[in-house]
Amino acid sequence: SGDARRNEWIRAHGTIHSLNTIENLKRCDKNKFLNEACLPSLLACCGVIDGDGGSIDDPNVALVPITCITYCDLKTNMTVYWFAFPALSPRKGCAIAYSTNTTPQTRLIDAWGTNECRTLSKCFHNFRVMQEQQQQQQQCIEEEGDIGNNDVWCPPFFLLLPTLKDESTGVVIRKMKCFALNKETYNSLSDEEKQSVIFGFVDPNTTTGTPSSTTTLAVGWTLRNLVAYLSLSLGLGGSDAKFLSLRLPFLRRVDSSESCSSDDDMNNSYMDVADEFDKNDEGVGNSLLLDIAIPLVSDYKWNNDDETNDDIFTSYRCVGWELNKKNKAGPRSIDLRPLVSPSHLARQANDLNLRLMKWRALPNLDVQRLSQLKVVLLGAGTLGCSVARTLLGWGVRKITFVDSGRVSYSNPVRQSLFGIDDCKEGGKYKAVAAAESLVAIAGPDVQSEGVVLTIPMPGHSFGGGKDGEAETAAVKKDVETLHKLIDESDVAFLLTDTRESRWLPTVMALATDTPLINAALGLDSWLVIRHGASSSALASCGQSQRLGCYFC
Repeated sequence: SGDARRNEWIRAHGTIHSLNTIENLKRCDKNKFLNEACLPSLLACCGVIDGDGGSIDDPNVALVPITCITYCDLKTNMTVYWFAFPALSPRKGCAIAYSTNTTPQTRLIDAWGTNECRTLSKCFHNFRVMQEQQQQQQQCIEEEGDIGNNDVWCPPFFLLLPTLKDESTGVVIRKMKCFALNKETYNSLSDEEKQSVIFGFVDPNTTTGTPSSTTTLAVGWTLRNLVAYLSLSLGLGGSDAKFLSLRLPFLRRVDSSESCSSDDDMNNSYMDVADEFDKNDEGVGNSLLLDIAIPLVSDYKWNNDDETNDDIFTSYRCVGWELNKKNKAGPRSIDLRPLVSPSHLARQANDLNLRLMKWRALPNLDVQRLSQLKVVLLGAGTLGCSVARTLLGWGVRKITFVDSGRVSYSNPVRQSLFGIDDCKEGGKYKAVAAAESLVAIAGPDVQSEGVVLTIPMPGHSFGGGKDGEAETAAVKKDVETLHKLIDESDVAFLLTDTRESRWLPTVMALATDTPLINAALGLDSWLVIRHGASSSALASCGQSQRLGCYFC
């Protein structure tokens, strides 16, 4: 409805400049670009140059600018971007500094106490309600009542008159009140009010802590422009002023239909005062009172010695380029390929299923560990195909098939990784076809390999014919390859269709301490058993560490 519009954010105005090539972005004069993009609006708001009398002159709009340069590679779906949060900068040697006469930073709850912090929270809430009502009334006039789809925002700056009490009796002389920040409102204050007024800003920096005389906490970038506005527009340069870095845990959405809170409403309904579940969270009490020496008007002019030069781009400067992930001045980049890759989308969907299972049934499930497991499947028949598909569903991405058979026309109806095309021309090797099928099903991020290898079996002779030496060498090579595959795997699945072919892998798994899961199907029975690796659970009970194998 029109009375429930989104207003729980601070709106920053700015522009995004998209460049044609990455070379243009690299060659761009970043400082010149920043000055040309943001200096006119900042200086117009501060009264240095003439504005248009519209939103550009509103400090709640003009003092919160952003800009961005970007290059989008539409072929690779890579985007390089660099955000800037512009702020007017004094010339060298005239930087904004804390006042030397008082403590530079004081935590609000330490200076005012809990009750006054509650009063501030209530006062700021009432201020936002009145701002919302005024904006809706104005929009209703301008747009003939059509205000339902217009977004508003929380004012980033405000004037705060603190509670004034009689020192001897404690009687309240003046209640705390918030005002909109602008030149007209400030000039309407009395001299006494100008002496006690606090310039507030909603701080985007939510770092909490206790400042001291030697240690100060970082404050948000919007303070720089607020200080410049006070110096250039309100004529406060050269004086000390008190600022409030308002640090709210969250911004509540306000409804223009609600009435302002009464003075007696001091209960805990204002959850932005403190977190009742976290005794270390003081809520709005973590805000900071700052005493700052405001630079002179002349401190903002970089060519102060040349009074004839009226070019704003040589007289004033902006700073504010964002640091990258390495904490250095430079652009950032984002790879958007996963958002348009079908295989990545499929993996995201599967990972979501795993996270849901972890949340609902298996809280100790290590999804990341599953995706890193190296698994070898000895046998790519009915069992091998089914186990591989199941492992994919559990997030396993590194699977190696071992088999020496070929796909026949009787296989596809029972073995889910094969199709009729795999049977043509004598049939593909099962290990290779199964590996290719896994990649086709789940995408290229699956690392699947097929190894064509015959597992030597007890009772099967070799090396007796005319090609005996070559056959013996081939068997030795198969044994070495099989041993290496089992040793390098995190787990092995023994899924062959004969008892004899299970013996050598069983011995190898025990020798390499590799967990081996043995699955076997008979005409009227089945068996699943784990062995190979030692059991830490049994060892902790003082029992034998060795698990029984398939042949035990």
